[in-house]
Amino acid sequence: MGKGKLIISILVLGAVTLLLIYFANNWRNKTIISKITIKGNITISESEILAAAGLKADTLINLEELNIVFIRDRIAKHPEVKKVLVSKEPPSELIIEITEKKPVAIILRKNEIFLIDEEQEVFSVKNYDKAFDLPIISGLKPDESKNKADIDIAITFLKATYEKGKYLQNLISEVNMKDSSKIIVKTNDKLISFYFPRIAKNGYNTYKEKLNLFKSFMDEEVVLKNLNYEYVDLRYSNQIIAKIN
Repeated sequence: MGKGKLIISILVLGAVTLLLIYFANNWRNKTIISKITIKGNITISESEILAAAGLKADTLINLEELNIVFIRDRIAKHPEVKKVLVSKEPPSELIIEITEKKPVAIILRKNEIFLIDEEQEVFSVKNYDKAFDLPIISGLKPDESKNKADIDIAITFLKATYEKGKYLQNLISEVNMKDSSKIIVKTNDKLISFYFPRIAKNGYNTYKEKLNLFKSFMDEEVVLKNLNYEYVDLRYSNQIIAKIN
């Protein structure tokens, strides 16, 4: 092969290589997200998550232009989202994984309804179905800065309640903290007031034991015998004091 032909061959090969690189980059830049997968959501709908992200289910997005940090930050602003992970799954999938906040009660602030979770994070209500079956923590002070101790006790009590299962949770409509000597727990059925001890620290196990008495009393006295009580005092270790209507 002559020198001239060799030079031409090298030039042609170089041109072909550059064209391949160009088309490869151009194809990569035009790769689009054609599938959005949402995981972990229980009560927040997929459409609500997509709206928070500023996306639509049929959105076509350039893969290279997709900023997952922006999408994550938008979704994280949703009041019921605790944590969100956003990732790209080659070749064309966007994955959004949600961890929802898990409210344990309703609280009122300035005549507005809010939810509160086990970590005592207070957040607004978007899904009212979620709040429907939750008990209310009432009797809190107008000055919110003075409510921490009461909320600590109320949340500990409710955590022990939920550990016992859905049945006990459904029995309770209100946890009232207005009395400094006791917790006043009102039932959904017949609005009976049950008095539980106020335990500032490490009350979880004690509340679980008291809740066994609460369940037995409800089953045997209220449900089985169909009796109606004004109050039932469970604060003492060796007796139950009750006033029947």
